[in-house]
Amino acid sequence: MSPKNKGKFGRGKPSDIPETDEFVSSVDRIVRALKPHAIKLAIFFGVIAIIVVSYTVWQWMGQRKAAAATAHYARAVALSQVPVMEEAPEPDPRVPPDPRDLPTHFETRAARAEAVLAALAELDGSDGVAGQADLLAADALFSLGRHAEAAARYQEYISHGGPAELVVTAREGLAYALEAQAMAEKDAAARQAGLERARAAFEKMQPSADGPRRDEALYRQARLLAELGRTDEAVKRFEQILADHPSSGLKGDVELRLLALQGQPTK
Repeated sequence: MSPKNKGKFGRGKPSDIPETDEFVSSVDRIVRALKPHAIKLAIFFGVIAIIVVSYTVWQWMGQRKAAAATAHYARAVALSQVPVMEEAPEPDPRVPPDPRDLPTHFETRAARAEAVLAALAELDGSDGVAGQADLLAADALFSLGRHAEAAARYQEYISHGGPAELVVTAREGLAYALEAQAMAEKDAAARQAGLERARAAFEKMQPSADGPRRDEALYRQARLLAELGRTDEAVKRFEQILADHPSSGLKGDVELRLLALQGQPTK
């Protein structure tokens, strides 16, 4: 049969072959080409769907996890601020009840430190919040006399970093923890070596000449130099504080230390 036949009026009647739409035919070609691979494609897109859903759930769980970690950390911080006293303070009727359900007081610093550590134990070590909790945990461990553990946590905080002022505080805490360990040594040589390590740590507390708390760092160095019997070096450190930080809040203590070391007034 020919595509066209002449009609009564000499016009061609509609063809038996339909007109083609280029777009539809292209789609049709794609469908025919993909048909043998339908099962594989179904599996592929199924896997993609699983990945997308899994990622969404992971993000949601991560947000929940971060929120929970922040709540535990906030509670630990709040517990560290609860006062230490023998008896509970008188309630102030003007102050509304604390919704955090915190204790009104702790009878000892050790009890407060244990409560802080218990709150921090709820944190997952993989959380970013846990890194900042190292400093709080180190302080609590120091209060409990667990100086080696405290030193390790201070060092962890120094290693991963944080706000500059808190890093200085962590370096100070590390030095104090090393000093406490040294003072607990019964062997004189071990004690001396430990104090040297603590002195070196205090030197790293604030190495910048114009950095915050530089006068405190120098003071702690000088104090340990005196403890180690290195009197001349201790005097120089104390005098450096007076020269470089004339308005330091430690000025009175420095002058007293110099009097003890020199046996004469300090100008």
